[in-house]
Amino acid sequence: MANPFPEVKPERRRPEFETPLHMLTHAVTGHPDRLAIISGENSITYADYYAAIAGMAANLLALGAKGERVVILKSNSVETSVAVYAVWAAGGQVVLFNPLYTENELGPLMADCTPRIVLCDAPLQDVLQPLAEANNVEHFLTFDDEQLAVDQWRGNRNLKFPHPLPKGTDDAILAYTGGTTGLPKAAVHNQARLVMGARLMEALGGTGIAEEIWLNVAPQSHIWGWYMTLLTPVYGCNTVVIVPQFKPDLVIAEMARHKVTIFAGGPSVIYNALLAVPNLKDTDLGNLRLCLGGGSAFAEATIQAWHAATGNTIYEIWGMSEAAPLAGNPSDRPNKAGTIGYPCAMTDVEVVDPENGVDIMPVGQPGELRIKGPQMITGYWNRPEETASLIQGEWLYTGDIGHYDEDGRLTIVDRKKDMIIVGGYNVFPREVDEVLFAHPGVQEAAAVGVPDSHRGEAIQAYVVLAEGAAPSEKEIIDYCREKLAKFKVPSIVQIVPSLPKTPAAKIDKMALRKIAAKN
Repeated sequence: MANPFPEVKPERRRPEFETPLHMLTHAVTGHPDRLAIISGENSITYADYYAAIAGMAANLLALGAKGERVVILKSNSVETSVAVYAVWAAGGQVVLFNPLYTENELGPLMADCTPRIVLCDAPLQDVLQPLAEANNVEHFLTFDDEQLAVDQWRGNRNLKFPHPLPKGTDDAILAYTGGTTGLPKAAVHNQARLVMGARLMEALGGTGIAEEIWLNVAPQSHIWGWYMTLLTPVYGCNTVVIVPQFKPDLVIAEMARHKVTIFAGGPSVIYNALLAVPNLKDTDLGNLRLCLGGGSAFAEATIQAWHAATGNTIYEIWGMSEAAPLAGNPSDRPNKAGTIGYPCAMTDVEVVDPENGVDIMPVGQPGELRIKGPQMITGYWNRPEETASLIQGEWLYTGDIGHYDEDGRLTIVDRKKDMIIVGGYNVFPREVDEVLFAHPGVQEAAAVGVPDSHRGEAIQAYVVLAEGAAPSEKEIIDYCREKLAKFKVPSIVQIVPSLPKTPAAKIDKMALRKIAAKN
C-alpha cells in the first residue's frame, strides 16, 4: 500500500540541517538563553550547552578522537548530553553503553568496537577500566576528570566548535543490538540520518518551536533515549527534562514542577508504573498535551487508564535500532489504539511474503514489514554478511510481521525472529541461554518471551538439570542476576525433565512458547 502521507505537512516543515551539530548551532543562534536541559537542580542554557560542547570537544580532539570510537558509559545527565555532542564535534563516533550492563556483557562490546577513548561515570570505573586495559584503550577518563568538567565552560562565549565539522555522510553513532547469532552487533547511523530521524519524529508530534518542555525517562544509551533527549528537542529549539533514573513518583513531580508539555514515555511498563502513583490524579498536569509510546504493544486498558488520569491519549511510534521512526499515530489525526499508525513521511513500508521477501501481501494479510527511508542505517559495524541480510537493494527487512488495514494504518502482530521485548528493551534469548548453560547445575536451557501486562513481555526459562544437581529456581534466577542486566533476567524459571526438540534435534522454542502461553 502506498504511503497515504508521503510528505511532511507544510505547517510542520522545519529547516533542514546536515548534522546534529548544525541543528544545535541553529538553536543556539536563535535561542541562546533558553534552557536546553534540566536535570534535577542542574540545568544548562543553549549558549552554555554550546560552550561546554566546544570546550570538551577540544580536549577530546587533543586525545585523538577524530575518526575513532569513543565509548560513553554514564546515566542520563547534562554531562552525557554534552559528551555525545563533543565527540561528534571532535570528529569521533559515539558508542553509548547501558550503565546497567555487567562486566560479562560489556566485554564483548568493548572488543567489538575497539574504542580509542572511554568516558565513564566514576562509580563504574572498577567495572570498565580493566576491560579498557584489556582492549588497549588509549585514554580512560571518568566524568570527575577536569577535562570533562562542564561547569568550567559556562559563560564562555569565545569558544567555537572545531572545524571542519563532520559531514552528513560521516558515521555518528554505533547502536548495539543483537545479531542472528545472538551476539551483539552495532547499527551504524551517520550524521544526516540522525537529523532525518529527528525531523520525522518532530513531524509526528507537530511540536512548537522554542515553546515545548519535553520529559524523557529512557536511558540515553537507548535509541529512544537519544532521540528524545539529544535530537528531537534540539531540532525544535526546545527544553528537555532528564531524570537520571526512573522513579515513578519523581517523574510525576517533575512533570508538574516544570510544566511538561511532551512526555516521551516509551514502553507500556513506564505508563503502568506511573498509573500506580497514588497522587497521579491529584497532580496538576494541565500543560501536558502529547504522550508518546513505543517499544512494546500497548493494552487498550493502559491507554484508557492514562487518558482517564491525565486527559491525554498515548500515540504509539514504531522504530528499531536500525531505523527510527518508521511509523506512528500522528498527533493531528485520530489515534487508533493497537496500531502503530501510518508510515512516516518520506518512508515506504511494504508488507511482503515472509518466505520470498518480495510478493506484496493484500490489505489485512500479515507479512514481513520492509522499509525504505532516509532514516535507515548504513549497515552494521564490521558485519558485512548481516548487513547484506538486513538491507537488500533499497529495502531494510525489519523481521516484524504486520499488516495494513483499510485506512492505511499498520499493526504489528508478531516477530519473525525470536527477540523478546521487555519494557522496551531488546533481549536476545541466546544471550540468556548461554548464561543459563554456564550454570554448573544446568544441562539444557531455553528462554522464551511470554506476554506480560506490565512490561509487554517477560522472560521464562525452561531448564533441564544436570545429573545429580539440584539448584532451585530461585538459585538459578539469582545466578542470572550476577551475569545479566536486570531486564534480561528471567522472571520465571521452570525445571523440566526434558525440552521439546525439532526433527533436526534443536530445541523447539516455538513449542516452548505455546506451552508457556497455555500456562
